[in-house]
Amino acid sequence: MNWKKPIRFKVGGEDWEVPLNILILFVAITLILMGFGAWMGFSFGGGKI
Repeated sequence: MNWKKPIRFKVGGEDWEVPLNILILFVAITLILMGFGAWMGFSFGGGKI
């Protein structure tokens, strides 16, 4: 599999071109931060911290 293959997509009328490995990295970081934020929100909301 070519990890450097450029992925093209359009966001808000702008054309973007990002390598596949960077796109996967961004998605993974986003999911990790979302999970951590949900865990922190649940912990603070439940009064555990």
